[in-house]
Amino acid sequence: METFYYEATTHEGKIVTGTLAVTSERLAIDRIQDMGYYPLKVSRVVKRENFINRLLSSVKNRITTKDIMLVTYQIGVLLEAGFTLDKALSILSEMSEKDKLKDMINDILSQVKGGKSFSDALSRYPSAFPLFYVNMIKAGEAGGFLESTISRMATYLENTEGLKEDVRSALIYPFILVIVGGTAVIVLLTFVVPQFSKIFADMGRNLPLPTVILLLISNTLVKFWWVIALFFTALVSIVRKYLSSEEGRRTWDGLKFRLPLFGKLFKETAVSRFARTFGTLLGSGVPILNALQIVKGTLGSEKISEIISSVRESVRKGKGLSEPLKSSGIFPPLAIHMVTVGEETGRLDEMLIKIADRFDLEVRTTIKRMLSLLEPALILTMGIIVGFIVIAMLTAIFSINELPF
Repeated sequence: METFYYEATTHEGKIVTGTLAVTSERLAIDRIQDMGYYPLKVSRVVKRENFINRLLSSVKNRITTKDIMLVTYQIGVLLEAGFTLDKALSILSEMSEKDKLKDMINDILSQVKGGKSFSDALSRYPSAFPLFYVNMIKAGEAGGFLESTISRMATYLENTEGLKEDVRSALIYPFILVIVGGTAVIVLLTFVVPQFSKIFADMGRNLPLPTVILLLISNTLVKFWWVIALFFTALVSIVRKYLSSEEGRRTWDGLKFRLPLFGKLFKETAVSRFARTFGTLLGSGVPILNALQIVKGTLGSEKISEIISSVRESVRKGKGLSEPLKSSGIFPPLAIHMVTVGEETGRLDEMLIKIADRFDLEVRTTIKRMLSLLEPALILTMGIIVGFIVIAMLTAIFSINELPF
């Protein structure tokens, strides 16, 4: 419903004004005429929202990966049920609760009705439908198996989003622990310790060393908190800027796979994403060279992109996939063996999906193991910090009796 302001005249020539809550301007005019008035002016009332409401509305209407996953799934179900593409899009537009999503679907629908292909219509929204998505749809349209392609895409998005949700869920407790523990430490250092420092002010050099260190940290935090905040803000900004540069990305890509604890996780994630994206593209009818080119641009890793380039060159020359993957040092023997079997049996797409499923499980297991170590490590760290603060204050209090008066 929208609110429309109107000015109209009666049979006697008297001007009347008012507002109507209707869905469109045309309906507002009809309502005015039904009331026996002659409409002179009808305009939509624009609601003025404050910054907070606009921000909340923007966040609420933001199109997420879950929205695209649900839309893809629903289109696949409707197409398999016998609906035409334009009818399926029309139904989805009516079902959509987000204004931005509804507008996007309506625009795609108008493009399809105007004679454009579904893939061309989707390509107008690269932030919602990435390159590999559009190319899969294009291959499905060209091969005449759009329904199965959309179903594969829905499965792909579901698996990808499921892994992300598992990671987010696993990180909730450590995140809360860090926030609560960090807040408690800051409160102790900025409010509690300064109160004790007044008691210890006349004790001078007779204070125990832990208390001197604690007071120094507390005073620095209270007096120069803005310097510390500015330093860390600048540090984060510099690091982000460096990592966004080509040199920074290359440095990080070369480093992250060699990290002691996280290197294995990065490798498993890279293998899983490559296998699932590549396998889904092949299963949707995308030619292998085109599929490799698409995968190269969607994984967000310079090192993996270089590996895929060598794989693509090997395939172009008529050689297999397994040899360049083996020499990369990223792909484990199990993945390489399964790729070899897929090539030999002509079921490469199926083997790639199995590799992705296998390494998704490995990623989840690795994350659980890391978090099982992280949680007690955080608790122990917070306990040591709080324990040091308490001990530093208590030793100073106990040492008061030893001071000469």
